[in-house]
Amino acid sequence: MRLIELRLKNLNSLKGEWHIDFSDPAFLNEGIFAITGQTGAGKTTILDAICLALYSQTPRLGDITGSTNEIMTQGTGECSAEVIIEIDSKRYQCYWYQHRAHKKAKGNLLPIRHEISEVKTGKILEEKKSKTSAYIQDLIGMDFNQFTRSIMLAQGSFAAFLKSDIGDRAAILEKITGTAIYAKISLNVHEKKRFEEEILGKLQAGVNSLSLLSFEDEKLLVAELQTLNQQQSKQRKTFKTLSEQLQWLDNVQQLQQNILTYQNDFASAQQAQQAFTPEAQRLDIANKALEIDSHFRELSYSRESVKRLGFEQQDLLNKIPTQQEALAQATTHLDNINTIEKQATDNLQTTLPIIAKTRELDAEIKQQSHSLADDNQRKDVLVNNTQRLRQEIASHGQIEQETKAQLSSIEKYFSDYEELNDLDTDMATFDSSCRRLVVLLEDNVSLAADKLAHDNQSSQLQVHFDKLSKQQDADKLLITEQREQLVSVQQQQAALIEKQSLTSMRSEQEQIDQINTQIAQASFKLQQLSELASQIEKTNLSLPTLTEELTTLAGLIASHQSDIQDAKLKRQEKQEHLSLLQKVAGLEDYITELEDGLPCPLCGAHEHPYGKHHPLLDSNHTDDDNAEQNQSSTIKQTKTQQTQQQIAELETVIDNLEQALSTYNIEYATKKETLNNQEQQLAPLQQQSKILHGDIQSYLSSLFEAENNYSEAIAAIINPLNKIGDDINATITNIEHSLSLLDTAKHNLTEHKQSLKTIVVEYDNLTESATKLSTAIEADEKQQQALSHDINNLTTDIKLNSQKLDGIKDKIAANFSELAPLMTTVSSLTHKYPADKYKDYLTTALNAADIHDALKQLGNSFDEQTVIDSADYDRHIEKLRQQRSALNQLKRQFNEQKDRQQQLTNSLSSLTAQIETKQAQLSNDETALKELENLVAHKTNAIEQLKQDRKEIFADKNTDNEENQLRRAVDEAKAKQVVAQRQLDTVQQTLEQLTAREQQLDTELQAAMSTLNTQQSTFTHLLAESQFVDEAAFVSARLPKEARESLQTRKLAIDNALHQAKLQLDSTQQALEQKLANPMTDEDREILAGQHHQIQIDIDELSQKIGAIDQKLKDNDSQKGQQAAQLIAINEQKQKLQVWQQLHTLIGSADGKKYRTFAQGLTFEVMISHANTQLQKMSDRYLLIHDDSNPLELNVIDNYQGGDIRSTKNLSGGEGFIISLALALGLSQMASHNIRVDSLFLDEGFGTLDEESLDIALDTLTSLQQEGKLIGIISHVQALKDRILTQIKVEKLSGGFSQISGQGCRRVANAINATNEKVS
Repeated sequence: MRLIELRLKNLNSLKGEWHIDFSDPAFLNEGIFAITGQTGAGKTTILDAICLALYSQTPRLGDITGSTNEIMTQGTGECSAEVIIEIDSKRYQCYWYQHRAHKKAKGNLLPIRHEISEVKTGKILEEKKSKTSAYIQDLIGMDFNQFTRSIMLAQGSFAAFLKSDIGDRAAILEKITGTAIYAKISLNVHEKKRFEEEILGKLQAGVNSLSLLSFEDEKLLVAELQTLNQQQSKQRKTFKTLSEQLQWLDNVQQLQQNILTYQNDFASAQQAQQAFTPEAQRLDIANKALEIDSHFRELSYSRESVKRLGFEQQDLLNKIPTQQEALAQATTHLDNINTIEKQATDNLQTTLPIIAKTRELDAEIKQQSHSLADDNQRKDVLVNNTQRLRQEIASHGQIEQETKAQLSSIEKYFSDYEELNDLDTDMATFDSSCRRLVVLLEDNVSLAADKLAHDNQSSQLQVHFDKLSKQQDADKLLITEQREQLVSVQQQQAALIEKQSLTSMRSEQEQIDQINTQIAQASFKLQQLSELASQIEKTNLSLPTLTEELTTLAGLIASHQSDIQDAKLKRQEKQEHLSLLQKVAGLEDYITELEDGLPCPLCGAHEHPYGKHHPLLDSNHTDDDNAEQNQSSTIKQTKTQQTQQQIAELETVIDNLEQALSTYNIEYATKKETLNNQEQQLAPLQQQSKILHGDIQSYLSSLFEAENNYSEAIAAIINPLNKIGDDINATITNIEHSLSLLDTAKHNLTEHKQSLKTIVVEYDNLTESATKLSTAIEADEKQQQALSHDINNLTTDIKLNSQKLDGIKDKIAANFSELAPLMTTVSSLTHKYPADKYKDYLTTALNAADIHDALKQLGNSFDEQTVIDSADYDRHIEKLRQQRSALNQLKRQFNEQKDRQQQLTNSLSSLTAQIETKQAQLSNDETALKELENLVAHKTNAIEQLKQDRKEIFADKNTDNEENQLRRAVDEAKAKQVVAQRQLDTVQQTLEQLTAREQQLDTELQAAMSTLNTQQSTFTHLLAESQFVDEAAFVSARLPKEARESLQTRKLAIDNALHQAKLQLDSTQQALEQKLANPMTDEDREILAGQHHQIQIDIDELSQKIGAIDQKLKDNDSQKGQQAAQLIAINEQKQKLQVWQQLHTLIGSADGKKYRTFAQGLTFEVMISHANTQLQKMSDRYLLIHDDSNPLELNVIDNYQGGDIRSTKNLSGGEGFIISLALALGLSQMASHNIRVDSLFLDEGFGTLDEESLDIALDTLTSLQQEGKLIGIISHVQALKDRILTQIKVEKLSGGFSQISGQGCRRVANAINATNEKVS
């Protein structure tokens, strides 16, 4: 694992957000860096931030929770830590964050956010705080403790370990290696052993505290319990008899009350049936009306259709004259518009030649006016010249030749460009033609757009028309299908009621319900009869068995009584024998002293037959035997003991026989009582069986009464039930067969009812479907009419749109017709003044080819009648504008040349006159002046004549305005003509549609009338068949489906209620008769109740006594069980305690040192091995070993001194640091297991080193860089600053805060925004 980046915010004294980039080249190149700063500046906070981001805890504060946070900087509302680590070339981002409410310093702490994600993809791997630390732990392969011992090394602890004494080393090593757990294990073993000992003591005390009954007490309680149980059994039998008698009295009373209730219910049901009679009749009439309801609906629909068609036809007949009048008005209006259009067109055609002539006159007047102006100007010049000639003759003589040369050049210009004399007229023609050309091109573009819009509209209208036409065809097809479906539905209805009417089917359903009710009651009675027959048969079968068992038990009882008597006699004999033995033993000394002839001290007899040979004395004893007294005494004692043992054995036999006899007596009494009960129950069961048989016969006979009038189907189904009457008297098997017949009949009746119900429901559904179809047909026909109206409107719109398109096309064609001569005029004028010919006189270059090409493209579009858009024709018109500009330049040049010629001529004349003679010149000037005046007068008259001619033919009107006005009049007239034509077509089309619809309606009305008459006749016939007086009676008899179903439900409910009331009354009366036929008592109920209550009290008292004794016995058994369980638990606990005692012997101790010391020794050996590996990398001089006599003692082998073993207390400062660092690195390797650790932090430990030791330490750490490790040293030692180039400086600021600086370190300026983004 390698540390890449660290971000921290508001942790301890480091206020604000800080970023340290450990991938900066300064860290990568050096490999070793220092975190320096004063004590308390916040150096260790950097390591806290790393731990916080990874494990949500720090070495100094432990776990940071949502309720306490001591690491957040004072006066801030949020803090965070974030690290980026690299594991197996893959980078992960670990983020920890907590803030207060509203991020205020005094707000409540909110839950911590802790997550880990992939840096490359940004994918969040875990974001639940409870799972993130565990996820990171699995990823790194180290928990928090392993991490702090493998990456953050407090190597100063090892220096303290090396210098401490034996007493302190265990505590220091426990802190370094984390072996405190072994002390806890040792202590827990000790506590567990003591705990198990306490449990064993408690178990043994529990066994001793149990109190058990003695054998004799237990035996007495058992005997007393048996006696009480026998008494209670007798009491219960008496109690049962009294309960049955009381129950019989209560049942009789309840049946009598029920009879009164059922009589009232039966009367109420009869009244309800009578009250419902009008409604029942109304239901029958409604069902009859329902059968012909579909015909009435058809008749009503036909009436509505005739009425609707008549109204529509009358409406059309009213509209046709109005439409004819509108057609005449539209025709007249169209004729007037046509006349106006013809007049406007004629006016335009008549006026156009006049306008053309007027334009020619205007051009000539303009040219003459210009020429007159020139002559007047020349006249003025001559006048001035006559005054100046006298003074200028001398000066003009010198320039005469020059003037003649200039005049010759000008005359050559006029001879070369004679066409320029027509320039004014041509420019006017060019301007008017171009203006008209632009107007027509713009008009064509507008017309083309209108044409496109109308084309689109036409397409849309046509699509809509096609859609509506298809919909109309579909609707027609749908209406046809619906009519066919309606006919089919009506045919299906007729087919359903062809064999049986609807009323008959409903009546048959009611009969089936009644029959099913009777069958259900008969089936119930049959089941009861089956149960009774089963009980009777079972009782009959059990009576012989019980009798045999009683006989057997009686024999056993007699046998046991005889055995008991024999045993008791034997016991009595033995007891008497024992008594004699005891007496003989007491009189034995006196017997031996008896002598014949002497009186007995007890009875006074003088004869003593047993004096020498007593039968109770030893038979071997004679006068001749001289056995010793002790042997005789032993024999006597043995006989006494044998007799006592025989008596005890006989008592045991007697007890066993008495217990067996008691058991046999109880069993005999129980079976005897069972036999009596069964014999007593047999007669009522047979009586009930007979009553049930009569009920069943009654139910079945009511099914076959002649007045029932069942249908053939019902009769066929219930006919097999006739066989049941004979089977009932047979066995249980026949009863089961009868039940099967009843179930089959009920099932078949239910199926038949369901089939009838299906037909009725299907008929009702078909009626509803017919109604829906009729409504749908009516709605579709209305929709069809609306579609026809929409299609007619669309047809009119399509025709009008087509007419508009034709008008636009005609207008475009007219425009193209006008454009062709305009284009010819413009082209001729362009060719008349070619740009190449006058290029020397034009200030702007003009490309003749471009103009020719533009004219050609315009001409082609006109010839092809192609409308070009505004952008294209603007480009071509621009070329004509350039041509117009060139003509203006030529005009200005021509006028200038003309003026110059005139000036030179005047100058030359003046010079000539001055040269020849002033008088001749003056004469010539005057002559010329006179001629010029005559010319002016002539031109003035000519101009006046031209103006008079123009006025005569066109007055003062503007030709362009007049032409545009006339053309507008023609366009407006044509537009009105189109509108009038459209109105005429619309009116004419509407009139045609109305006429056609009127004819169609007439046909439909006749067909509808025919259908109506047929349906009316059919319906009248159906009314007569259904016994309806007229249609009004039929209409009044109709009821909604809900009302019919409600009446039908009420009718069934009333009939069922009456039937049930009758059945309940009959069955209750029969039950009462049965009860009274077999009375169980004639005692008064109060007397029986008193006896019943007293016996109940006695039974309760006995139950209490039995319960008390039984509880004592149960408690005793329970305590016996507890004792056995306790003994088992004690044995198990002893085994368990033995395990913990053995474990305690091995590792347990009250202070935990036993196992801790052992584990520390093993851990210390492993750590020394890892430390030697690291030490060899630093120096080959030293080798660490542990002292065999003390497992926590560490020695050093100095290879440079011949392998001497040295104590670590004799090491110098540098040697001690090397050993301490090797131990720290060894512990790091131990803690990280198989995880590669590429980042190490050494916290403090350099403050006590001298210069030489510091050099050795730094050289050692630098050598570790070669393994690719990034090593950070946390120290406030100033000497490190001079030896380590890469430094992270933590400097104190005012207010108790600090700042971070150095390579790869920076403060994040916009900390708030960055945090918000991260949180969001």
